[in-house]
Amino acid sequence: MKTRSYLTAIILIVLAPLLALSAWGLHLLLEDEREARLAGVAEKARSIALSIDQELAAAEGALRVIAQTEPMRREDFAPVYDLMRKTITSADSWGVLYDADGRMLMHTHHPYGTQFNEGPNPWVLDAIARHRASVSDLRDGRAGKSKVVSVQMPVTTAEGRQFLITHTFHVSHITKLLLRKDLPHSWVIGVFGTDGVTLARNLRENEFIGKPVKPKLYEAARRNASGRIPNVTREGIEAYTSFTHTSRAAWTVAIASPMDEINSPARTATALAALVLVAALAFAAAGIILFARRITGSTRLTLAAAKTLEVGGIPEVRPSGVVEADLLQRALNEAGAKLARENEARRALERERETLLASERDARREAENQNRTKDEFLAMLAHELRNPLAPIAAAAHTLALGVKNENVVRRASEVIVRQVDHLKSLINDLLDVSRVTRGLVEIEKEPVEVAAVVASAVEQAQPLMLAHRHTLSVRADAPQARVLGDRTRLIQVLSNLLNNAAKYTPDGGAIALEVELREGEAVISVRDNGIGIDSELMPHVFDLFRQAKRTSERAQGGLGLGLALVRSIVSLHGGRVEGHSEGPGKGSCFVLHLPLLAGEAQQPAAVPALAHGLVPPVRLMIVDDNLDAARALASLLEAKGHRVSVLPDAPSALERSAQEAYALYILDIGLPGMDGYELARRLRAMPGAGEAVLVALTGYGQTHDIDKAFAAGFDHHFVKPIDVEALDRILAKAASRAILVAAAPI
Repeated sequence: MKTRSYLTAIILIVLAPLLALSAWGLHLLLEDEREARLAGVAEKARSIALSIDQELAAAEGALRVIAQTEPMRREDFAPVYDLMRKTITSADSWGVLYDADGRMLMHTHHPYGTQFNEGPNPWVLDAIARHRASVSDLRDGRAGKSKVVSVQMPVTTAEGRQFLITHTFHVSHITKLLLRKDLPHSWVIGVFGTDGVTLARNLRENEFIGKPVKPKLYEAARRNASGRIPNVTREGIEAYTSFTHTSRAAWTVAIASPMDEINSPARTATALAALVLVAALAFAAAGIILFARRITGSTRLTLAAAKTLEVGGIPEVRPSGVVEADLLQRALNEAGAKLARENEARRALERERETLLASERDARREAENQNRTKDEFLAMLAHELRNPLAPIAAAAHTLALGVKNENVVRRASEVIVRQVDHLKSLINDLLDVSRVTRGLVEIEKEPVEVAAVVASAVEQAQPLMLAHRHTLSVRADAPQARVLGDRTRLIQVLSNLLNNAAKYTPDGGAIALEVELREGEAVISVRDNGIGIDSELMPHVFDLFRQAKRTSERAQGGLGLGLALVRSIVSLHGGRVEGHSEGPGKGSCFVLHLPLLAGEAQQPAAVPALAHGLVPPVRLMIVDDNLDAARALASLLEAKGHRVSVLPDAPSALERSAQEAYALYILDIGLPGMDGYELARRLRAMPGAGEAVLVALTGYGQTHDIDKAFAAGFDHHFVKPIDVEALDRILAKAASRAILVAAAPI
């Protein structure tokens, strides 16, 4: 047999399996291309199902909040109606309240108090019997005029009666969710319920909503969580139909994509690949035939080049006098160089892979840390919410027993009010942090006096200070300093720091608040001798949800939001906040830096003149047997820069007045032993106190009470609680009389 015949046989032997494998590969390419496009369709179906689940989850969450409100528990439906109107605002959805017999009590698209003559709705009884939130399939709306679906929440009131609150959607609302997705107009998108009835459709919806889908699709969806079937749409188009289910309602989302659209690109890509393959094979065959004619004369050189390539080297091109052999050597040379480059590239890819793996491990650790922080916060939030719910439930059960004892009823009511306020505070903290972190808080900046902010914050924190028997000292070296900011938010920041100091300091601790001017800034510091902060926690103390380790009873409470909120608000004012602690058990100090208004930085440390509502410091005495009330007022006045003495009875007040002079006295009338009237007369008779301003403070405000006070020598008469602004004006007048001005800082 001639060499040409051998070569021909070789070519046929090589090409036959290659062609077979190529055909198989092209078939796989066609299938892979089709599957890739259909996977995209399935992903779109899952995206739509997720959007529907999010809509239903939001509706269920709103109903759960309404169901747990106090008016709903008391069957006070007017506030419930108002809350439903505020919560459910879209035109194609509404809220409805049904009684246990299935009769409609109120409808947010009708005025409150509207009487509905409709009979009982049997489906309401089924929804109540489930004792949990549920989502309906398609049903008729009022008087059968529309098709609707609803999220249903059973409610049991304090009296034990059952009701059903629903968030009802017109089917057009579900259709809008379908149309929001940017999908080809040739695709048919539909949603049907567990009963196989169509809820929504992007094409010919008026014709098919309320009608069952094709049995083949319904059976496939009933048996599988997701999948794909070939079928013919109601428009007569052959299509691949991908389906999946929503998690909350078990509805089915189906997308029918025309087969031509799916198969055509795949066939085109396969045909192009086949053409390229045929061309490559033809070129290879021609090359084999061409070079085979000259192989014999250059066998040794080619073998040598092949051996060099085998050991990983780059073959040298040595001319043999045979063009074909030289070309083969050149090809082997190029192949060696390419292999060398590929080896280097592979090593570079390996290095890059290791780098990416390291980055992925770091990212996974960070994600795990964030997930753990989230879980800890959710556990803490659940704990904080359960704490007030337990006494509320106990008090509610006590009231439900119909106890006639007024003291028991009052205590139960006070418990409920106090714990509801606590819940409201927790929720307000969450909302505040959410608004600030998303940039939704607007700071209304205006000139604000630092002293006024300090006074208001001290007043807000005073009850907690008294409850823990802390000593709060206030030193304000710059009573007239002003900053540009939001007064309410600045008070919130400072009271938060004071409350933190009170909560994290053991009972009977010492807390100091200081204000000073420094390099064009108002510097406000809050220092305590409490439990301190661990060095590992200190860099994260202003992060969301980060708190020191708590004991099992969580005596301090809170969600770990306060300091994050403080930092955000201070940043919005162009300032900064710093925290310092020498370690556990050594207390902590938080310092606010707020930029002063232009021209404020050079003000003197203390100006004894009245300006912009500030009162020069005055030495005064408060005489009241209710020491909690007296100390609270004293703390407020000290925050304004005054020097205050608090005494519990008349004899001690007379003894102190004989030793020190005071510009103003605030006297409680109902003192034990010697009352306030007699104390005023004796003070008027004392040298040094006769010219002082006397202020009567009493719970009685009849005309004869006021006349009696003036007759005893009082200059002013106040009914509890005292009017702080009016007292400031009296203090200003007392200072102008120069009886005794406490110019030294406190």
